[in-house]
Amino acid sequence: MSRIKKIVTLGTLMVSLIGNGVSANNWQNISGTYNIHNRNPTIRFQKGSNNSYGFLDLYGGKNFNFEDFYSEARARKGIGNGFSVGIEYNGGSNMDDLIRPHLAYSNSIGKTSLDVRYSPIESTGQNGQQLGVYASRNFGKFGLEGWADFDYKDRKVTPMGELEASLKLYNISAVVRGEKYPWQKSPKLSLGIKTDF
Repeated sequence: MSRIKKIVTLGTLMVSLIGNGVSANNWQNISGTYNIHNRNPTIRFQKGSNNSYGFLDLYGGKNFNFEDFYSEARARKGIGNGFSVGIEYNGGSNMDDLIRPHLAYSNSIGKTSLDVRYSPIESTGQNGQQLGVYASRNFGKFGLEGWADFDYKDRKVTPMGELEASLKLYNISAVVRGEKYPWQKSPKLSLGIKTDF
């Protein structure tokens, strides 16, 4: 039953991410990267708007089978002055589905977009509270964005995050992505391409 639930969740998220058209406030892209340390590819679908965000990562493994995935989906309601309340879903292969309510603040500092969110609880009871920070900025054809999440449980802080640099060449961007997760001994680097659609 768990396998069926994962497939239904994956299908629903895919439809949500790629099934809707792009309007003035919406964006969506797809990227393909290759992790040079782990020697495996990842395909990432992303879609966002003023009040929602979601992504789906498909992991190819060393044999490029793309059987494993991880996904997040988030919806928010603005409450004024840059603040919003929302809910986030996390799920994927070999993990328990997780839901987090959160309070968020979004703003721009100069030409840098900033988003900070705080989740006091989560549904599994395994990861604890979370503080998340996201920032992005474009310098002409060069883009820089990154996120960091800090889980707090039992007086222990567990950090994780990604930093991505991109260079737009016509309708495709070259991408360099660095990541560090708790299960990795050291940061990992991926190279690839990304395009809006």
